[in-house]
Amino acid sequence: MAEFNQKEYQTVILGALLHDIGKFIQRAQENPAKQDHSHWGDEWFQNHLAERLTYIFNDKEKQTIRSAINNHHEHEEIISLADAISAGMDRIALDDEEKGDPFTHRLKAIMTQVAHTEEHKSTGFHTIKLLGKDNLNEIFPDSNEKCSFKEYSALLNDFENDLNNLHKSDISPLQFIDYMYFILWKYTWCIPSAAYLHEPDVSLFDHLKTSAAIAGCLYVYEKTKGIESTNIDDPAFLLVVGDISGIQSYIFDVLTQQGKVAKRLRARSLFTQLISEIASHRILHSLNMPILNIISSAGGNFYILTANTEDNKKKLEELQVEFDRWLFTNLRAELSLNLAYITLSGNDLKNFSQKLKGLKTILNKKKYQPFRSILCNSQNWDENKFVQPEVIESDEKICNGCHEASMIENVFNEEGLCENCWSDTQIGQKLPQSNYLAFFADSNHDFTILNYSFELWNENDIKKKIYDKTSYLILKLNDTEISPPVTGFKYLSTHIPTKQDIPDANVEKDNQPVAFDDIAGKANGDKLIAYAKGDVDNLGKILETPFSLSKFTTFSRMLETFFSGYLNKTLTGDYRTLYSVYSGGDDFFLIGPWDETIEFMKFLRSKFHEFCMGNPDFTFSTGVLLSKPHEPLSFCAKNVEEQLNSSKHRKDKEGKEVKDGITLFGQTVSWTELDNILENANKVIEWLKRQPPVISRSFAHNMRIYGEMAELSGITDDIIIKTELLRFIPLFTYDINRNLSKEEQKEAYQWATNLLPSIETPKGGNTLRHLKTIMGYVLTFTRS
Repeated sequence: MAEFNQKEYQTVILGALLHDIGKFIQRAQENPAKQDHSHWGDEWFQNHLAERLTYIFNDKEKQTIRSAINNHHEHEEIISLADAISAGMDRIALDDEEKGDPFTHRLKAIMTQVAHTEEHKSTGFHTIKLLGKDNLNEIFPDSNEKCSFKEYSALLNDFENDLNNLHKSDISPLQFIDYMYFILWKYTWCIPSAAYLHEPDVSLFDHLKTSAAIAGCLYVYEKTKGIESTNIDDPAFLLVVGDISGIQSYIFDVLTQQGKVAKRLRARSLFTQLISEIASHRILHSLNMPILNIISSAGGNFYILTANTEDNKKKLEELQVEFDRWLFTNLRAELSLNLAYITLSGNDLKNFSQKLKGLKTILNKKKYQPFRSILCNSQNWDENKFVQPEVIESDEKICNGCHEASMIENVFNEEGLCENCWSDTQIGQKLPQSNYLAFFADSNHDFTILNYSFELWNENDIKKKIYDKTSYLILKLNDTEISPPVTGFKYLSTHIPTKQDIPDANVEKDNQPVAFDDIAGKANGDKLIAYAKGDVDNLGKILETPFSLSKFTTFSRMLETFFSGYLNKTLTGDYRTLYSVYSGGDDFFLIGPWDETIEFMKFLRSKFHEFCMGNPDFTFSTGVLLSKPHEPLSFCAKNVEEQLNSSKHRKDKEGKEVKDGITLFGQTVSWTELDNILENANKVIEWLKRQPPVISRSFAHNMRIYGEMAELSGITDDIIIKTELLRFIPLFTYDINRNLSKEEQKEAYQWATNLLPSIETPKGGNTLRHLKTIMGYVLTFTRS
């Protein structure tokens, strides 16, 4: 085995991370073609970064980094191969420098480029703005294909100012790599990597990130195998996946209405997210990798790229045992975390989407045998290990929250909770006022996960703990303004309504989460909350389309930014009474006043449509359940899941499954139909609010019944199922003539009459099929 040198390894990674930085610099020049991007990058490195690295790397190591930028690579074969694999090519030569006019072409929005059908797509382009510049409105593409060097110049100026925040001697090489990773994300997410022979739909950030991850793996592979160079067909990589099972039941099933459930619900959701996050950190640390080797992390799973060595495989197996043991002991096996991996070559990374399918097959087999590593004896299941030790002793009191563990002795534990449920309340209390997330490689801090721990800090905490050297990673939440010791940022949907959002809530402190009663109290009419659950349609099919590694990272990162970042920004803006249970990856679960939740679903769908620039292959479906605030959470969570499934199986007139809809008031409709429903509902509400009312509430109630009868009869679908229900036609006709005979009721009379089936409209007016839902909305909105 060749000698492994830790600092050399880190310089190779950093060199690969910066190898194309010259493209950013070049495009910020008034005369960019004066020299190629490697010369621009080398000049910039010497003027802006070399001195800062003096306190971290010696002259030889700095020269290695510089050589990666100016194309005279000391580790030329590794970085060149990593560059090519990331770009989805066999090789990249200097004469492959970008075609066309890379200095004015904007980055093509990945959401307008990806498809699983042949339907026409509109191409969108990203503006040249740093991430977070405009409350994440900058992630929405437009049709403007061109930009000027002045936009790049302004971006470069801000980038250089952020580098000025680097301290001289109090940052390690790994911390510097992590910091550069986040700063490059912030500034180069919107810059096209290169046109080459492909569409410029991969960002410079994702190209640099994946090049660095690949280069680090190649270095380790070569040193371990004792070989001088690797080729694109060598099985140099392991793609690792981690997946958490049992999230739904863990979050909802044990939560009773005791113990301030609103506070604990978001805490449980965050806890499951951080299990995934910390598990990925544990793997990085065990396998000696920086954070950029995490290819994606969202929705309870993550992908990590590492070197294919026997030692790495052994460590992954050891970590599986450790994870199993911790989750089995501390969470009573309510959650399981399964690891799987697959061997890949450079060519496989070019066809990344196809290899994902194989990895998921391996993972699914492991998910059917959770905790196998600690429940098996040799090759057989050890039945004795399936029985947990007695949790509740005869003289102990049971937890009022989960009813499973024993209550802890704590003078502040007025609600009578166990250790885990008590921890939930503390996380829930801190989360609304937290600006930072700090991770520690021990179990000695506030909240423990997998033998690591984390803390939630506000602005006062960060000032006090700025010199705390025990944290290995500090992330700023939902804000890209960072400087060491804060290494990076994380978009996390953390919004919980507090007394500041609902001033008349029955809580004492401004930053204290409010109860579901308080949220329901903000609804119009009936004081109900709505549970809303939704996700992107056909994502599995989309991910089966051809993806390179770098394109996959661009795609998954942008999707995560929308659902974790932008969604949270809107909740903290105009929709502050909505409660985010979770949102990230491609799905969300929200709770709010029933009418505002429906309005937000309409808004969110329109923004997602805008984010994808109308790409017909990108839609999402939602289920909405209205409930009294004291209904059991587990029941409501399962019920809203059923509503979402109804939306996923919506069919058009030809019987084709179309999805892309919303289920509410027991009916599944398209988003266009929802617009029509709300428009008509608001019209009827206005009639009810007039003095005197244009229509009576009893007539509105009857109309809802007629709508149900029409739907069940089958007349609105032109398929008569129950002829006896067609009696709604004479009943409705009689009611119209009896209740809407006055001159001031003429508009309402015409509206109602147009609903009735006739010779011209045998299926009834277009609105008849939605009359039940329209009147359900009206009656709920106007109920006093």
